[in-house]
Amino acid sequence: MTSSDIPVRVVIVDDDPFVRRSLTRLLGSFGAAVVGDAADGSLAIEAVRAHHPDVVLMDVSMPVLGGPEATVEILRLAPSSRVIAMTSLGTERALTSMIAAGARGFLHKERLFDELEQAIEVVMAGDGFASPRATAQLMRRAADDSTDSDRQRARERFATLTEREREVAVLVAQGASNPAIAERLYIGVTTVKNHLAQIHAKFGVAQRSHVTVIVDRAGHGPDLG
Repeated sequence: MTSSDIPVRVVIVDDDPFVRRSLTRLLGSFGAAVVGDAADGSLAIEAVRAHHPDVVLMDVSMPVLGGPEATVEILRLAPSSRVIAMTSLGTERALTSMIAAGARGFLHKERLFDELEQAIEVVMAGDGFASPRATAQLMRRAADDSTDSDRQRARERFATLTEREREVAVLVAQGASNPAIAERLYIGVTTVKNHLAQIHAKFGVAQRSHVTVIVDRAGHGPDLG
């Protein structure tokens, strides 16, 4: 899974025991180590307090304490942990709250078995990850919430980008990973990261998901149908 011999340590948080069991098997198949699981956000905090995992797979909507609230406390307790939000139909509002809480990855549950390994590799490398389905959810929510002034500000920010930075930003909004962007544009991954740093600075944001929202509000996101 990674170049290190040390397995990535994962805590799974989901109120469905079948999902937790399935994810445990999937994670084991590519060498990750499940060090704990929890059925709600409150229990997730205790699991993180006990194990300080590398990655927390967090359902965004749960009883007792939801994903966004739990994520804030988890990152306070274990700031080096990477939280990956697991989304499903109807969770758009909670998904935007997960962005604000500090989640680094966003996966739609229908694509977990296809994209989880890549998502973990990406966030462990220090980057953000959003699957195309999760990106579509983010954009729908951004479109619902945006005002005319929001869209105008987004267009102004997008206009400050160079042509290459615009290409990178649009591919980010489409859910492409850094290696995928590098392959598409025939440039190195390090060059992609340098362009992203400039995009973040010009947009005044720190997270990949925020780039997605601004690109969409500027009118350059993918057609969601």
